[in-house]
Amino acid sequence: MHRMQFRYDSRWQPRIVGQLALRPWLQERGSLTARLKRNYPDFSVQVLSQAWRKPNMDEQALLHLPAATRAWVREVMLMGEGRPQVFAHSVISRKDLRGAWHGLRSIGRVPLGASLFADAKVSRGRLHYRKLPVKHPLRQALYCYFPSARPQMLWARRSLFSLRHYRLLVTEVFLPACVHQPSQNYSSETGAYAIAR
Repeated sequence: MHRMQFRYDSRWQPRIVGQLALRPWLQERGSLTARLKRNYPDFSVQVLSQAWRKPNMDEQALLHLPAATRAWVREVMLMGEGRPQVFAHSVISRKDLRGAWHGLRSIGRVPLGASLFADAKVSRGRLHYRKLPVKHPLRQALYCYFPSARPQMLWARRSLFSLRHYRLLVTEVFLPACVHQPSQNYSSETGAYAIAR
């Protein structure tokens, strides 16, 4: 995989300012899936939604899509230690969902990152970051799936992946659990916490 550039969007910044516990996760240039697997032996993907939908306005701009165009939108929760760790949201247009990426509609619980980082021909754009306001569509989607989620500050990052002229936008919203070390009391075999003695 090599790097590519994409159009600057002032609402998403190319750098993180200030001290932030999530910085190592947000700035991870390698596979986020691989990092989660290293931290959580019980890592899994929970598919929340896969459908043809209208992308968010800023996503339409990055993918050069007309306002009324629908795209294939996949939303999953990356799980570790039995808890949600990262909410992942990917968007690919109908014209780009072909060629080597024609199978993305049917990957199910297979991590998207595993496919992207396994192909040396895939280019990844620069990471951009932002704190998501409460009314941001991605936060609203997260609360729709997990109504009990607390209304705290959430950081997100996104980047464009490209395979020849086919483009895919991936956004990842990091939940607070990411900053905590995996619990030694958690059993990946039973999916439960051991009772402290």
